[in-house]
Formats: sequence, C-alpha cells, structure tokens
Amino acid sequence: MSESKENWRLEYINVSKDQTLNFDVKSPENFIDEIKLKYLRQYLPESGTIVEIGAGSGRFLTRIGLENKNLSLIGIDFESAKMVRDNILKFDLNGISVQADAYHLPIKSNSVDVVISGGFLEHFNEEELNKILKESRRVLKPNGLFYAEIVPRKFSSCRPIIFTQMGGYENSFSKKKWKEILKDNEYKNIKIVSGLVLPPNFYCWFKSGMLLEKTYKLKYLIEYMDNSIISEIFGFSY
Repeated sequence: MSESKENWRLEYINVSKDQTLNFDVKSPENFIDEIKLKYLRQYLPESGTIVEIGAGSGRFLTRIGLENKNLSLIGIDFESAKMVRDNILKFDLNGISVQADAYHLPIKSNSVDVVISGGFLEHFNEEELNKILKESRRVLKPNGLFYAEIVPRKFSSCRPIIFTQMGGYENSFSKKKWKEILKDNEYKNIKIVSGLVLPPNFYCWFKSGMLLEKTYKLKYLIEYMDNSIISEIFGFSY
C-alpha cells in the first residue's frame, strides 16, 4: 500500500469513529446528506435491497433506511463494519453490516436493487476502480441503480487550495473520464452531475453557530446551482 493510501485509510478510520449519528441537529454532514437524498429519492425503489460500499459510519445508508423502512440495508466496510451495525441497531432498521472490501462483495449475483457510495471512489486508481465497478455491477439486478458521490481532487469553492500532503490519494478524473470508466464497465444510462457549491472549508469552519445557520438559509441557492456552469467550476463533488 502506498504512503498516501495508508494516510487516507487512517484518516478515514478516525473520521468514521467521530460520526455519532444525530439527524435532528444542524451539521455540515447532515446538510450535505439532505441535498444528496433530495436528488437520489426520485430514483430509489419502494422496496428491495440497498448496499453501501465504503459505508463508513453508515450515516447516509441509515438516513435512507429511516425514510423508507421497506428497504433492506447492507453496509459494507472493512474498517468500520461494527459502527455500521451499531447505527442500524440504534435506529431499529432492517439491515446488516458486513466486514468486507469493495473488490469482493459477499453477495449473490443479480440480487441487489441499489448500490451506493459516498466520498469513496475517488480514492482509487483506474485499475482498482474497474475491479470495484465490475463487482458492484455483478451484484446488481439487470435494471438496478448505481449511485456514487465522488469528491475528485479539483479546485472548488469548498477547497480552493488542496494540501495533498494532509490527506490520502484522490484521483482527479473529470466527468468525461468517469463516464468512460463507467461505460468500459458496461454501465448504462449514465448521468453525472456537478454539485455542492459550498463555502470555503465547510467541514471545519461551519460545524455550528451563525455560519452554519446562514448556510442552511441558503440551501435552496446551493441546490439551484447544482448541474450548472457555476457548479462545473466551483462544485465540490460529482
């Protein structure tokens, strides 16, 4: 494992440990997840099985499960499977967690309705991504949904300066490159949207207080800028 990948792995473990789930408070994480789910909601099935790879604390998966308890949840994470399980139990959801990596999903082929990931795929090179995407497609049903939030190494209003020495590996693939990778792995009906034009250093400076309150009041504007020229330049993620 390269030094940058190991740095990312350790940072990922520390961040996941700090994520005690409370969906009733205003926070940067809840703010972003609310926007993501508002977009994703229209594509989710009424029932079925949803898998999150690289689930971390299981925050987004849990949020989806709370909104629709007809969904069966499977959280996949090699480092924090116990935390995913604890959060599923905490909210009394229909789900399990599995300690596994995204290259080898212990799930039957053609058995899953939705595979999701958030802030995960950007940490892999193209060869690794091909393995992950092939495995995700294997477990998906023929008309299943694959959804990923990707945070590439690029300029954005949230990260105008990227200190590569502070974190682990992030690829800098463009939307065009991601589309090519997905097509090469036989994904169909691909839609890639630039989004999340966020204030600078949103995760650190906006943990609470007036800055966060003001950002919540401007949520409609941030949502409006998604999939626009502005988000192409200043957006935090795809």
